[in-house]
Amino acid sequence: MRYKCIKEMCLPMCDGDGFEIPNEYGFVEAGSEWQQTEGISFCGGEVHLDKIDGETDLSWIEISVETLAEAFERMEA
Repeated sequence: MRYKCIKEMCLPMCDGDGFEIPNEYGFVEAGSEWQQTEGISFCGGEVHLDKIDGETDLSWIEISVETLAEAFERMEA
């Protein structure tokens, strides 16, 4: 499924092994587009999203189901 961010957020940056990098954060800007990837979890998130398009410091994010519902809207296929 594809999603569009509707609420800007700041999330901790992670290294290649999925561990949070202390004191480093990335921004997900409203309007950026994301693709949900099922079955992938690098750092234990409930929902894994890969960036499709838009300005953001992150190429992927993992968030809770609650954050997905609050900060993203599903896009038409």
